[in-house]
Amino acid sequence: MEYRGIDVSKYQGNIDFERVKESGINFVIARIGYGQYEDQKDPKFEDNYRDATKINLPIGVYLYSYALSVEDAIKEANTAIAWLQGRKLNLPVYYDIEDKSQVNLGKQTLTDMCKAFCNRIEEAGYWAGIYANKYWLTSVLNASELQDRYTIWVAQYAEENTYQGKYDMWQYTSQGRVNGISAFVDMNILYRDIFTNVDNKPTPEPAPLPSLPNLSGYQGTSIVDALKSVGYDSSFESRRTLYAEAGFTDYYVGSAIQNMNLLKRLQGNVDTEYYPMTSYKGYSLVDGLKSIGVDSSFENRRRIARKNDVENYRGTMMQNIKLLNLLKKGQLKRA
Repeated sequence: MEYRGIDVSKYQGNIDFERVKESGINFVIARIGYGQYEDQKDPKFEDNYRDATKINLPIGVYLYSYALSVEDAIKEANTAIAWLQGRKLNLPVYYDIEDKSQVNLGKQTLTDMCKAFCNRIEEAGYWAGIYANKYWLTSVLNASELQDRYTIWVAQYAEENTYQGKYDMWQYTSQGRVNGISAFVDMNILYRDIFTNVDNKPTPEPAPLPSLPNLSGYQGTSIVDALKSVGYDSSFESRRTLYAEAGFTDYYVGSAIQNMNLLKRLQGNVDTEYYPMTSYKGYSLVDGLKSIGVDSSFENRRRIARKNDVENYRGTMMQNIKLLNLLKKGQLKRA
């Protein structure tokens, strides 16, 4: 099924959302602001949010980025979270990344900026997505690192969307006309029902790939010796690549825990009762789960909490620390 939607900002002026909804529009994405400073909030966001929700028109938001580093991207996410003030959204918080000041930062830096923004948004309990035009998704970003984890909103102003990557929504014109809006407005088509359905969120599913070495016959405890036993390159760089290909998402430094988890996965000895032990040293349950490629959304954390006898999970610091400590010990039961 397809859903018709619009995205709006201060440039659409005062909007009569009742007429918008009556014209067949199924959802709206409102600009919450741009950049990382409090005074960069869109002056029409509060009106747009209030008036859309008043008539039960599903709503999401986007933030236009001017970030020049991962640190800036996190600041932008924190600003968006502060503007939201815990309000309910039906659709994701999208990171609009397209500014010409960013284009020469490099693919990996820009991709890491997207990840940093989205991860922070998800820590706050929202679903995150990326908005970019076709050129950025194909030539400026490493879209393959984003499309399986976050929902993608692609812009291409044409009669046909020719973008070949994964996406859920297409912005096909900036010259749309809709009853209830006096100015031109961006028009979008959403291709699947993602309204408030957390189970539809794309989540990583780490699993050994066919190209990975089979270490099922090795009985020792050394990943280096195990790889050598099957004639596989056991260098640090090779192990770092294998670690990522095996589905782990934390940065490989060759720690004993990382090597143990990699060996177990390549042996096929993935514990069906407990999550693998994490080498994460911080204090965030969300980051700890992400470090082993596990869905860190609030709903999945609630399921994990229930499985580990943490009742009435609300995401409090004490509840998260208890679960994180179990994860660090390799004693967190799988949900």
